[in-house]
Amino acid sequence: MATDTVEHGNGVSAPSGSAAGGVTLEIGGMTCATCALSIEKTLKQQPGVTKAQVNLALERADIRFDAGQVALPELMHAVTQLGYTVRHDTVTLWVPGIDEEPLRQRVESMLEVLDGVANVRANMTTGSVTVDLVRGVGRLDAVQAALRQGGFDAEVAPAVPSSDPRRAELARARRNFGMALIFTLPVWVAMVHTLLGIGPTWLAMPIVVALSATVVQWGPGMSFTRRAWMNLRHRNANMDVLVALGTLAAWGLSVYDWGVGGPLYFDVSATVITLIILGKYFEALAKGRTGAAIAELLALQPHEARRRTPVGDWETVATDSVQAGDQIQVRAGDRIPVDGEVVEGIGAVDKAMLTGEPMPQEKHPGSTVSAGTVNGSTTLIIEATRVGHDTTLAHIVRTVEEAQATKAPVQRFADRVASVFVPIVMGIALITLGAWGLGTGDWRHAILAAVAVLVVACPCALGLATPTAVMVGSGVGAKRGILYRSGEALEKVSGVTLVAMDKTGTLTAGRPRVQAMRAAEDVADAEVLGWAAALEQESSHPLARAIVGATTEQGVRVPPAEDVYTEAGQGVVGTVNGAEVLVGNAALLHAYGVSLPPDPEETWTRWQQEGATVVWVARDGQWVGTLAVADFVRDDAVDLIQALHRRKIQVAMLTGDQTPTAEAVGHKLGVDRIFAELMPQDKARVIEQLRHEGYHVLMVGDGINDAPALVAADVGMAVGSGTDVAIEAADITLMAPEISGILRALTVGKKTLGKIRQNLFWAMIYNVILIPLAALGFLSPMIAGAAMAFSSVSVVTNSLLLRGMRLPTSEAQISQPAGQHV
Repeated sequence: MATDTVEHGNGVSAPSGSAAGGVTLEIGGMTCATCALSIEKTLKQQPGVTKAQVNLALERADIRFDAGQVALPELMHAVTQLGYTVRHDTVTLWVPGIDEEPLRQRVESMLEVLDGVANVRANMTTGSVTVDLVRGVGRLDAVQAALRQGGFDAEVAPAVPSSDPRRAELARARRNFGMALIFTLPVWVAMVHTLLGIGPTWLAMPIVVALSATVVQWGPGMSFTRRAWMNLRHRNANMDVLVALGTLAAWGLSVYDWGVGGPLYFDVSATVITLIILGKYFEALAKGRTGAAIAELLALQPHEARRRTPVGDWETVATDSVQAGDQIQVRAGDRIPVDGEVVEGIGAVDKAMLTGEPMPQEKHPGSTVSAGTVNGSTTLIIEATRVGHDTTLAHIVRTVEEAQATKAPVQRFADRVASVFVPIVMGIALITLGAWGLGTGDWRHAILAAVAVLVVACPCALGLATPTAVMVGSGVGAKRGILYRSGEALEKVSGVTLVAMDKTGTLTAGRPRVQAMRAAEDVADAEVLGWAAALEQESSHPLARAIVGATTEQGVRVPPAEDVYTEAGQGVVGTVNGAEVLVGNAALLHAYGVSLPPDPEETWTRWQQEGATVVWVARDGQWVGTLAVADFVRDDAVDLIQALHRRKIQVAMLTGDQTPTAEAVGHKLGVDRIFAELMPQDKARVIEQLRHEGYHVLMVGDGINDAPALVAADVGMAVGSGTDVAIEAADITLMAPEISGILRALTVGKKTLGKIRQNLFWAMIYNVILIPLAALGFLSPMIAGAAMAFSSVSVVTNSLLLRGMRLPTSEAQISQPAGQHV
């Protein structure tokens, strides 16, 4: 219910900040959380590095550094020295004219100095240049621009970029598993023959078993040993160290026993390696699905566009070659390739894939359209305004990528555990070895128990628990028109207890309209409206636009006006057809000696109580009419507030309007608290006050004046129809104008945080239960290996369940002109 609390604000200064330069590198070869932490640790030790954050699920490193103290190649070298790779794309460009050695050297020297260019190879024979571009840093368009600037043919044709490294790694894992399985099968057959007496006898021969297990250990299993050695050299310990120590211990014990005629455990090392490689393969498959949202967004932009030539024909070109100012033909049913403005044609455009809006929007000359949206039933000609990295679609992709690359605060717990996890497990394994060996004298059993401890432990699940859930949650939000700027925003929005909302443009449509009119006797309504519009037609004030808009809707002719000037805080004065006309508030008429008429049936009072602005019109010193100009409550505002109340979330309304208008709107909507007559800095002060009272505040706004409050809130949310300033200041952006998206944003945040907590619980409980069981001798190394292999798979699969979450829907369309007036 609405409250009687109405508060006013005073100004305070807002803090300022600065950002450091940086880069995001794609890292290959990470297997667990400790891998990510070791890379972070090494990068932070480099001079000039102020921030290093590595995301295991995305396989990326976000680095902020001072380029004056450390260069990018040095950072890349620090990563590769640990045994990991910095991914790059290899592209080939055809550059005619490099048939001489000086020209070849010139091309290479020009390109080698570009950011993100790792290597350049120019071939005089073929007239081609092959460039290795660091993923996330190097840009093909920068290479092309450098070549054009150097005087080489600008019409370069890049080859298809090299295959996706993730797919290459997936294929490599598949090959490794195939090889491991082929050579582990004889070991399994020998084990069955030994236990049950069935199967070919020759496969049970020790030499066959030993050779098969050795191929697995030093073939597919060599990747674990190599990465373990590289990490240990740098005093890091990760999952590879556990696997390598465990399998090498089992293999080494078997080699020794083979020499002295003791029992063999080759089945342990071979089986553990094979199962872990299988688990990594399944994990890679599942991780690929968590990042599917980015691929689906990128797939929205067509690769080709139909561009108008200088002679007026249409040519099919690559979308990347379209420049701002080019005219593009978009036929019915085609996706729009770039952001632009319609110059010819009228039709409907489906924006559901970008904003979640279910209904197509009508477009006509002058309307803006976005890349990735679908044209309806007629051909449109658009003029490109934003292309490439500047389109709305590209902005959405970057925002989702940034959100997925950041760590949610809850991840800090997992990081602290992972940083000490491997050393603790190694300590437990040593204790297990000593306890069993000294206590029973059976050192073979002691070694197998210690191997089981090493193998069953899995820090991967801890490392994947948070980022995979954030990836899926942010992806689900993006497909419904909700952009989360960070994983922290996803986590924080789940705990909101109060939603503070700007009034104009958020709770109301922000487009005032003339709602009612009363004219003096012998004066027509159309005359009053025409005289008022004559003075207001050059003004950009919302009330002025409402009055001028009413003449268009009603077909009223607007006479010309002369000598128009503004009386500050009161209204405007001018001459229309030789008569002096006043348009403004009651104070303006009093100042010019015009008497106000009596209030028939308390009409003026009722208009003001309903939240309308009363505009008085006088002509030649006599009152001729009064207009009621009011904004509309958005169609979904009341339903939204009721839904928030059902979730036990309070609602506050913040506005710069006068108290009577604010109260009228607030009581109509049913908000809990009303703050009126606020300057932009006052809104930020109110947010701080609400937070001090113990509320976890979500601020929703759409204008420049909302930016300080968006920053001051626990979570800031900008409505997509708002200004760029508001969107940049917000943690969450609703791409669609309907504010019912607030409910969807809250739902995604709550369910994502719930899934993160589930993942962390299962990751922890898995180790809490299985490590002691292994230490007590209840788990064989093979069972431990199987459990370890599938623990991280289960966490990733659990995160993928978020893709099926049900979100609140709303049929209300804000774009419809109908609604309640304030």
